[in-house]
Amino acid sequence: MEIAELVSGTLTEFSREKIHALEAELSKLPQLPPEAHPVRHIFAHGLYLREIFIPAGVVCTGKIHLYDHVVFVLGDVSFYSNEGLQRVTGCETFVSKAGIKRAVYTHADTWITTVHANPTNERDPDKVVGLFVVDDYRQLPGGLQ
Repeated sequence: MEIAELVSGTLTEFSREKIHALEAELSKLPQLPPEAHPVRHIFAHGLYLREIFIPAGVVCTGKIHLYDHVVFVLGDVSFYSNEGLQRVTGCETFVSKAGIKRAVYTHADTWITTVHANPTNERDPDKVVGLFVVDDYRQLPGGLQ
């Protein structure tokens, strides 16, 4: 996938390969320092929330999640996935289905918060993320592949 396709909103047909190609392109570019896109970890009994600030003009990709989860978006962002190309502006809440990986372009400064079950009440962000994120589609249960 060309980065320009995501930014211009001209993507048409979905493929996982396009998202992987985009990740490969992005890995060759200089990366933003962590302070430019801070992540905040919030814990409540049985819940883990991950909030990330993404500045305007950033192209990135998301994780592959094992379970459906709630997403809050505040900003202006385009998401590209097997659900098509979707632009979210203002403030929106939706359910992200398990097994979806998204490419993202922020048209304006954007905050994205995901909400996940945390049945063990784990407080280490790296460990709790390991409960619901996989690195490869082959790690998904059979029904999600």
